[in-house]
Amino acid sequence: MKVIPLAFESMGVRSMATFVETDQKILIDPGTSIAPKRFGYPPWKTEFDALHENRARIEEYAEKADIITISHYHHDHYTPFELGKFLDSSPKIAEKLYQGKKLFIKHPTSKINKSQQKRASDFLKNLKDLDCEVSYADGKSFEIGDTSIKFSNPLPHGSQGSKLGYVLAVTIMWDGKTFMHASDVQGPIYGESKNFILEEKPDMLILSGPPIYLAGYAVERKDIEKARINLIEIAEKIPKVVLDHHLLRSTRYTNFVNSVEKESGGEIMVASQIVGKEPDLLEARRKQFYRT
Repeated sequence: MKVIPLAFESMGVRSMATFVETDQKILIDPGTSIAPKRFGYPPWKTEFDALHENRARIEEYAEKADIITISHYHHDHYTPFELGKFLDSSPKIAEKLYQGKKLFIKHPTSKINKSQQKRASDFLKNLKDLDCEVSYADGKSFEIGDTSIKFSNPLPHGSQGSKLGYVLAVTIMWDGKTFMHASDVQGPIYGESKNFILEEKPDMLILSGPPIYLAGYAVERKDIEKARINLIEIAEKIPKVVLDHHLLRSTRYTNFVNSVEKESGGEIMVASQIVGKEPDLLEARRKQFYRT
């Protein structure tokens, strides 16, 4: 089984886009974005360069993919049929991306907040014009060739009752190996999200870390600590843990990772390291770019 990170915060953009190759070719969460404002500043030019590079990589691997999965309808996790300066998206890009694919997607009306429900409705209307096969994946399993693809029931986007809605984690099993991709569980903060991850017993796990840059503001500090404690247990039991996304919107992410590694005895990577690159945290350094 090959696992190739395509776009992540450690690669300069907001995303968790990942390509998995078994006897099938699977593209997970093909979206990418940069924050329109951070620290009061718009994106630095280097961020736009990274956005275009990461978008090109997603398009390249989308051409190879047989299957596309979408965990939820935030723009850094799927490509909408609209022009987006901060997404590097367009109707033409979306059409090419989804044409001819098997799509396993989050249910558009069940366990979903209002803003994502509207995005899902628009998305499905545009998909009707394409030659693609759409399946709602919540809580379901699919056997395609020799590959098993299993989706979680909807999990909170962070803590229980989160206003940001719900997400689907996906587990891919092939040739005796198990890989799991857990978008936007934010740590995980929610204990049942942690339990689901551990029940799946993946050999390799990619998940989003907690948004420490929002601690004490949009996220309670006690939830960040819950995420840390849950991640310690995960790192004790899962051989390969890749932690990225929300956590790497702060240059202080290393303090969090070091504390988890120290208490768990496990080793945690970020996505860029899988492809042999050092983390390149552009959003987290935006203020520095403007000041220097």
